[in-house]
Amino acid sequence: GQEPPGMGPEIFAPGIVSDPDFSEYSGSFSPDGSEYYFSRFSPTSESVLLFSKVVDGEWSVPEQLAVTAEHMAFEPYVTLDSQRLYFAWGYPVSPGQPQFPYFFVERTQDGWSEPAFAGQGMFLSSSQDGQLYTTDMSSRNADGKTYLARITATDGVFSDYERLPIVTPWGNPAHPCIALDGSYILFDVGSGNHLFVSFREEDGTWGEPMDLTEQGFDPMAGGAYISPDGKYLFFSLNRDIWWVDIKVIENLRPSE
Repeated sequence: GQEPPGMGPEIFAPGIVSDPDFSEYSGSFSPDGSEYYFSRFSPTSESVLLFSKVVDGEWSVPEQLAVTAEHMAFEPYVTLDSQRLYFAWGYPVSPGQPQFPYFFVERTQDGWSEPAFAGQGMFLSSSQDGQLYTTDMSSRNADGKTYLARITATDGVFSDYERLPIVTPWGNPAHPCIALDGSYILFDVGSGNHLFVSFREEDGTWGEPMDLTEQGFDPMAGGAYISPDGKYLFFSLNRDIWWVDIKVIENLRPSE
């Protein structure tokens, strides 16, 4: 029911998703576009994970995902096979585990399963082949650094973290958003803002990161996400979720 944006960013679903009385961050669609998950918070309320779905051709009023109740939740990601939903959750874990680890639920006939612990990370995305990417947070407490990483997930649980050799002149790369075909990766560096893109070279290496503020993006934009159909780029800015035609990134591809 939303008018698709062109080459200029627009607020996504104003009054439905982007509410002026709250802050919204990090949304994720189911592959068929019939479900949307996102996080919402305010200065006086912790982040909750909300979802809306198409019912009789109309989007339902967003409501809290029941399995995440009682603990703050954010940064949802629906896998491209639609069988798992990952989210960062404030559920207490054993000593030594990250403060807000990732959990996942699996789709069942009745909705979603009970949450299971996945591992450390921050912000998830995947290419069309199901390869997951996240922010490796394992060194943050020791040296304050974070890294973009390709991860292995076995039955939903994270294991190996392969850090990507992508660096910027300043800031720690975080919140990776991999292109569906794996040909580029978007990320931010300023605690959730200031977007960059790095294109994959023919030999598989990653090219020099391109500062998207030099391409017209607001310096405070961050948390990039590409819709499952590959048509739109979503990002967070000024407490709302925005969207724009993915051509704004595709047009930046280096000429061969």
